[in-house]
Amino acid sequence: MPLAWASAWTSLDSGAGLVTSQNKPYIRYYYRLEETLSHSQLYLSARPAFTGISSPLEKSRFVFFGVPFDRTSTYKPGSRFAPSALRDVSANMELYSVRSNLDLEKIPVHDAGDIDTVEDLNETLRRITAVWKELTEASKIPIMAGGEHTVTKAAIDALPTDVGLVNLDAHLDLRDEFLGEKLSHATFMRRVAERIEPSHVMEVGIRAFSKPELDYCHDSGLQIITAQDVRKNPLDKTAQRIRTFLSGFKHSYLTVDIDVLDPAYAPGV
Repeated sequence: MPLAWASAWTSLDSGAGLVTSQNKPYIRYYYRLEETLSHSQLYLSARPAFTGISSPLEKSRFVFFGVPFDRTSTYKPGSRFAPSALRDVSANMELYSVRSNLDLEKIPVHDAGDIDTVEDLNETLRRITAVWKELTEASKIPIMAGGEHTVTKAAIDALPTDVGLVNLDAHLDLRDEFLGEKLSHATFMRRVAERIEPSHVMEVGIRAFSKPELDYCHDSGLQIITAQDVRKNPLDKTAQRIRTFLSGFKHSYLTVDIDVLDPAYAPGV
């Protein structure tokens, strides 16, 4: 079935494309599609695909896409450039891991391009949720690259509430409000916990948080593993604790904020 725009969301069966209402794409494609589509309907780019390889959509279990968005950033903006940067560096990395005996070249991953973000936060999140729903309904596993961490809220809105979420992060991001905003990079995990239950959330690598955020964890049952906990315990013990937590849920969601790394290795985030 050739790719074509439609007036409503369709599934990805038989290679159907990611489409939206009003004939406007939410995904900026990075490759040439069938001639059925005019170039004016697409956002074309010569950017490389993630890992330098993009398998056909219909043959791929995983779908990579970017969200170049950092509107609520309050320190140093720039995370909107991360999807392109990830593609650039991944195209030059070795795809085989000796440690895990895993060869990424043999894992079918389709690079769908980037979400067509807009200045309005709620509209951008709505578009992300719509793409997540379409991918998961087609039995694809999305790999989303931000962008600021607020995009996680949009992904969770597309998933069943029976999901266990693990967040690798330096911060809890559990403030109820920040600078007058109920939804931002500093509050999104609070909104996530309100939707799927705090006990469904585990935050790992935490080293900076407010007293009210910590009190919320203790009162709600949200689990945390601090950076100090990670340092003082064998890594396999921490990994087993995470696996045990996720084993209690039908679905799993893993999200990583780059600031979970030591600032010596990831400065400016």
